[in-house]
Amino acid sequence: MKKTLIALSTAAFLSAVIFTSCSDSEDTTPPVITLVGANPFSLVLNSAYVDPGATAKDDEDGTITSQIIVDASGVNKDKAGTYTVNYSVSDAAGNTGTASRTVTVANSITSSPWTGSYGCVITSTGAPYNYNDGALISATLNNGLAWSKFGDYSNADKKLSFSIDGSGNVTIPTQSITCGTTPVLRQFSGSGTSTGSGAMGSTIVLQITETVNSIAGNYTYTFTKL
Repeated sequence: MKKTLIALSTAAFLSAVIFTSCSDSEDTTPPVITLVGANPFSLVLNSAYVDPGATAKDDEDGTITSQIIVDASGVNKDKAGTYTVNYSVSDAAGNTGTASRTVTVANSITSSPWTGSYGCVITSTGAPYNYNDGALISATLNNGLAWSKFGDYSNADKKLSFSIDGSGNVTIPTQSITCGTTPVLRQFSGSGTSTGSGAMGSTIVLQITETVNSIAGNYTYTFTKL
């Protein structure tokens, strides 16, 4: 009788081991995510990012596309640069598959005859102020340019962007920039005109309103291409 009980116990133990070894706990293969659309993905500066999507398949659970988690929080559509969108999905056994997409945010223009070095004269109620500046392709305004050190301010956290249309009109979207020897938040707005084609001697004249701590001042900036 003892031998019979021992034999039955051994059989039960072996059955348990075999059953356990065949259970879902042995599923260690993560699902596979396949990106839809371009990678890297090109996004026009200031345009909303719409994710092209992805699909996911698991060797045990089949298609689990609906369970994909997309994290595009790192994409800044309003600043040129390279960003990453992350994708993740988990199967029923807890295995997680991941993928990533590179998103490149860029200005629609890559060159302009108006980029280059300028001499600038600022006039207001006081004596004129002279300094040298430079125009470059904007990293924050699509189809726009930006001054490299507008107003000769130091420690600026961004560049002042502007655009020139085919009729020579200059548009300056309202922008807030922290700058100055002792950095403070300054708001700039205004408009202007350009004369010439962007070659040496061409000019850009801006009428700027600068507001600091609710106090506004009006200035004329005359830029001459060097």
